[in-house]
Amino acid sequence: MLGVHGAVFSRLNRAMSREFGITLAKFDVLAQLYRNPAGMTQGNLSRQLKVTGGNVTGLVRRLCGDGLITRHMSPDDRRAFVVQLTVLGKETYLSARARHDAKLEEMFREIDVDDKARVLGILLAMAARVQPSSGAAGH
Repeated sequence: MLGVHGAVFSRLNRAMSREFGITLAKFDVLAQLYRNPAGMTQGNLSRQLKVTGGNVTGLVRRLCGDGLITRHMSPDDRRAFVVQLTVLGKETYLSARARHDAKLEEMFREIDVDDKARVLGILLAMAARVQPSSGAAGH
């Protein structure tokens, strides 16, 4: 699983970097902000991405520098910062998402639909087994 993940990640990351000047990490931030047009606090963004606050801070700083997002103090909590997509950020994300999806389709096109469904079912069963909230007994 890790080998497949690493190979897919590497190919997608190269394509995103070459064609849009963004890494997959930046793409993930843009995706979260696209799903939350009103913006998100950096803390909430960190939780959604399952990365440390320090990682998000660095990504946010670079994305602001690229003109893809804005960052401003939260009107509700002066200790928090809210980040939002800019128009350029939204355009970049939508173009990158189309390429991302096309690249995944290209990589997995030759695999039979039924095989993909079986693999997904197995992965979901494995995930349910190891998730702490699943109630499954740990070993």
